[in-house]
Amino acid sequence: MVTSVGMIGNVKGWVIPVSFFPICFALGSIVKKPGVFEERIEVREYLQMTILIDHDVIDGAPAARFVSRLIDLIESGHGL
Repeated sequence: MVTSVGMIGNVKGWVIPVSFFPICFALGSIVKKPGVFEERIEVREYLQMTILIDHDVIDGAPAARFVSRLIDLIESGHGL
């Protein structure tokens, strides 16, 4: 399941979705915050995203690998 509350306003913070699906993505707003990039501190855009995973269905290690890979793909702009 995917829900996007960032479409309706500037939501600063985390969204905690309630779902009966084994995996759920809640997308918030894109916010500008300082961050480290190539050894420098500069203002970057960050996507507020919460991923809710049912541990009864998906084990922690594969879930962590999935989330790590998803972050890498989003940060690299894969497919754009």
